[in-house]
Amino acid sequence: MLPAIMSKMSRYTPSLESGYQRPPYNGNEEDRPFLSASDEKTDYTSPAPSTPRSRLCSALVVASTSLTLGLLALILVVAQHRQPGSTVSLWPTYQGGSHVVEHCGNSPQEAQELGCIWDLMSFGWVHPRCFKPDESQIFLEKYGPWKWYYDLNATQEIAPEDLTTTRRVYTEQGYHVVHCLYIFKLLHLAGMNGHIVTDEAIPLAHTQHCVDMISSPKYTDFKHINTRVDMLFARCVSID
Repeated sequence: MLPAIMSKMSRYTPSLESGYQRPPYNGNEEDRPFLSASDEKTDYTSPAPSTPRSRLCSALVVASTSLTLGLLALILVVAQHRQPGSTVSLWPTYQGGSHVVEHCGNSPQEAQELGCIWDLMSFGWVHPRCFKPDESQIFLEKYGPWKWYYDLNATQEIAPEDLTTTRRVYTEQGYHVVHCLYIFKLLHLAGMNGHIVTDEAIPLAHTQHCVDMISSPKYTDFKHINTRVDMLFARCVSID
């Protein structure tokens, strides 16, 4: 069930046992802990015959023991079914995203022909079925704007209207952080109701990349131009 998307990286001494050995007997009877069966006197007296009353008692004991053991086994089985949390299950090893619902092609023109919409927070084209415009707008208004450049040295700024057709851009560290948080929130929302998401949100590699970057003390200047972004042509995928 592992999709190809899993491999997609973010754009952005045993010891010797000493056993106890019993010392040899010296032949004296008082030194022996117990007498063996051969040392005991043989009793040739016949056992007393059993009575119907004793046979009935024995049968009742056997039946009671069997019934008790059976009830205990039943209780254990029922308890396990009623308390699924008592059994610790392993984390799943698959990442989801195996089912592609919609896609945006491989170029800005093809994306528009397929009905995809430009999402600056994803820096790419996203199909309406997995695009949440209100959430994107909240992030843009609350944390933006950011500056965009054609090169890492920030010598030539990109006009906003040219972003939708520029395959590779360089931008501020602040956008990098906010983009990660945006994807985290979309994935959280999708996990709550099973909604489809963009394929960028699925790979664990992307999440780990964001965690490493956000937690690093060297990436604290949100205005520093250090982030290269390649345009995304998103696919809408299931999270299961």
